[in-house]
Amino acid sequence: MPSAPRLAAYDRKTYLATVPVADRPLAERLCRMLEKVFPGKGAISLYGGFPVAMRDGEWLAGFAMRKRAPMIYLCSPAVHAELGAELKPFMSGKSCLELRPRGGVDLAGLLKLVERALRVAARSPGLISKADRRKRDAARAEVRSPRRSGSGRPGSAASRSPRGGARPRR
Repeated sequence: MPSAPRLAAYDRKTYLATVPVADRPLAERLCRMLEKVFPGKGAISLYGGFPVAMRDGEWLAGFAMRKRAPMIYLCSPAVHAELGAELKPFMSGKSCLELRPRGGVDLAGLLKLVERALRVAARSPGLISKADRRKRDAARAEVRSPRRSGSGRPGSAASRSPRGGARPRR
């Protein structure tokens, strides 16, 4: 049986229907925050069922409603360079911020910090896996110079002479 695609179109209403009723107000607030910082159709997708902002294959930010607390994913290295000291008390991983008030910071203050971090992510490059970068770069190269047939490598159809034989190597 084929697996479901990891990326799906984002629709706030459809996404919020999957969130437990008690968590919906906060989830809706986070959705609106993402939509405000990353406007435009296609700027936000669902990855594994949670909203993520991506640009050109690079992960910028997202969030997931977890049992313990919502988890905010801040994937842009620029976010950590600019706001690392402020974010550190709330980080639970390399790019994961647990949206749980502590250290004298209430939820409203934490949400303001998250919005600042999202704005930094929106104006900065994100993270991309090596495999996804190769795919993206290959697609860009294909758009810039589409191949007519074959790869042009020795032994390929494009490297054969019109008479059908292989071209001599130089």
